[in-house]
Amino acid sequence: MSETATNAFVAGVLVGKPIFRAPGIVVHGGLDGEDREVAVIVLQAVTTDGQQLNFENIARYADTSGIEIIKEERHVILASPEPKGIFADLPWSSWRLDERLRHFQEVAQIVLRFHAIEVPVGTLSPKYIAVDDGLKPFLLGPRIAPRSGPFVPPETASERRIDLRSDIYSLGRLLYFVVAGEEPPREPRDIPMLEELGSYPAGLVRIIRKATCRNPDDRYQSLDELIVDVDRYREHAGVGMVHPEVDDRNTGILSVVPDAPKEPEPVAAPTELPSEPSQKPKVARDPIKLGKLLRGSGLALAFVGIAFLVSDYLSVQRALQPLPAHESSALSSFIREASVTRDRPPVLFAQVDESWELLSTESRRKEAESLFEAAKTKWGTRDGFLHRGNALVAHSWSGEVTVFGSLHGDEE
Repeated sequence: MSETATNAFVAGVLVGKPIFRAPGIVVHGGLDGEDREVAVIVLQAVTTDGQQLNFENIARYADTSGIEIIKEERHVILASPEPKGIFADLPWSSWRLDERLRHFQEVAQIVLRFHAIEVPVGTLSPKYIAVDDGLKPFLLGPRIAPRSGPFVPPETASERRIDLRSDIYSLGRLLYFVVAGEEPPREPRDIPMLEELGSYPAGLVRIIRKATCRNPDDRYQSLDELIVDVDRYREHAGVGMVHPEVDDRNTGILSVVPDAPKEPEPVAAPTELPSEPSQKPKVARDPIKLGKLLRGSGLALAFVGIAFLVSDYLSVQRALQPLPAHESSALSSFIREASVTRDRPPVLFAQVDESWELLSTESRRKEAESLFEAAKTKWGTRDGFLHRGNALVAHSWSGEVTVFGSLHGDEE
């Protein structure tokens, strides 16, 4: 069957633009007679990569894939939901790491359903994973992607017999893409070194390494093991696989890559003695100390402001509502504990941990903006305050986010 034209009617459905092509099929968006948005999966006469897609597999494994077959004909399958795009085109660069990992885990859960019925999915390339209008990923069936490219297990490329551990390799390469935001390079080693990922959390690097070993016996032996390790990647020493020639670098729990520390500017030694050594130096001659003094005063005043606000809210509502640990950490990996006031709209008070100090001003601002926005979405918070010990490090007030220095007197 030739490729279906956009705005044509097929099986009573108005066919929209093609979303993606896979070996033997073209997937379009469409609108059926009941005004439902549907996927229009059209069989092609000519395949690519020498691979003939088993068209029947789409309908056969629809429930496992996460789609619903609406109508099935010889060359056309109508299914729901309608693909709005593909996994590769999601806005990865604008998402925090925990958001990216959530999308990866959704793909892993679909693969887990296939493994429960002992069916390998095949290559998991981000170009062949569909997403719905909520950006939630779904598959159209097993063995959709071609048998070539950076996400293909070595045993598939060499025509060796594949098993469920082949999917683990492909998922490991997909995790590389999710973490780094780019396709993984070719890996000639039996146990990958992954030195180029050294700035990313060490736990994730170790997980990718174990999942993508060339020998299937060296990989995770079940998908459950991989999923459990991804859930606890912050415990880097207990997950994945270490490489004897590579040191774990980013062993913290940062949700973003830390910025490299700036080299301090050298201070030239004085060349002349002061003409009046007994005279007290003026404050203006030491701008560094003056700056620290002003910042310290500002932070002290800021904390007094926090104390006043908390006291004010407590006097009216009598209590703050502490958030469970999992809800606090869901806001940001930097949050140690958090509470919201009982009034409506509530106000967020959160304590950041020491890893906050590793971030640059720009990274702190992005993290604070994301955190306050997440709190507003979840609890409808009006304002919010982040502090470390007795120092205010950021606040959201009247819709504007402000980031301050820290206890250690960083330049902001």
